[in-house]
Amino acid sequence: MTRLPDSPIAPAVVEQASHWLMLHWGGPLEDEAQRRFAAWQAADPEHRRAWERLQRLQGTLAGVPAGTARTVLRELPDARRRQALKLLGLLLMAGGSGYLAQAHLPWREALADLRSGTGERLRHDLPDGSRLELNSGSAVDIRFDAHQRRIRLLAGELLLTSGRDPAPYPRPLVVETAAGDVQALGTRFCVREIDGGSRVDLYQGELEIRPRRAAARRLQAGRQLWFSADEMGDTRPADLDAIAWTEGRLVVEHMPLGRFVDELARHRPGVLRCDPAVAGLPLTGVFPLADTDRVLAALQRSLPVEVHAVTRYWVTVRPRA
Repeated sequence: MTRLPDSPIAPAVVEQASHWLMLHWGGPLEDEAQRRFAAWQAADPEHRRAWERLQRLQGTLAGVPAGTARTVLRELPDARRRQALKLLGLLLMAGGSGYLAQAHLPWREALADLRSGTGERLRHDLPDGSRLELNSGSAVDIRFDAHQRRIRLLAGELLLTSGRDPAPYPRPLVVETAAGDVQALGTRFCVREIDGGSRVDLYQGELEIRPRRAAARRLQAGRQLWFSADEMGDTRPADLDAIAWTEGRLVVEHMPLGRFVDELARHRPGVLRCDPAVAGLPLTGVFPLADTDRVLAALQRSLPVEVHAVTRYWVTVRPRA
């Protein structure tokens, strides 16, 4: 049966094509991988159609030429590349020209003033004496002028220790997220994009949180709050372990394995997944972020799981056989 060029593509083929795309984003394929990729394309006309449509979808992004699009995607933090890959896959399965990709793929993060790659953590001293730290796969724009000090969190997580503004007239220090603004009042605090909103852990001082479409609220030291554009959650004790990443560690206590794998995936190139059959296993420990292979090996020793790797960049934690 002849298929129209923009007709939907089967999920199994989309998964295979997405796997090859992720490998290409990692850089040029080695000879053996290139031979396997060519054999995969030749094995089924649907394989070639899926791959050609992926190339066209990349080329539609904000009108950027396909070659340039691939370069920017390759340089994105890994968590954002996975989001891009997921969207491209959904567009392949749904059919259509892929014009929606222009509005959703993370070009702002790629062009941010300051961004960290996968497994990278950055420290940056701001002009007012504040210290900004970025977790893996994070991006910010920084806008300081005569009237304001504004940090726009585009992706990921930051820790901000505010300094004393040297300007003649005090300028507000604000972290802007998609959900709203967090204004510092002489503080040390962490902001993370999570669960469709922003989570704030306040360690020192005081904050004013202003959702885009809800009433503002003050947050006191030692408290945590999640908020979206439309609502605020309940306050709870701040989590000191949440900023262990600044020291290169991941600290967890009775964390479900599925959530732990998601956290670890932020610091590891490629795709790292957890089989739902073991996602609920509890895990406690302190793990080094600089060596994720070592962490995965430790999981096999302490839990009834095994680490199955198609390649180093496509790994699943699953029940032990």
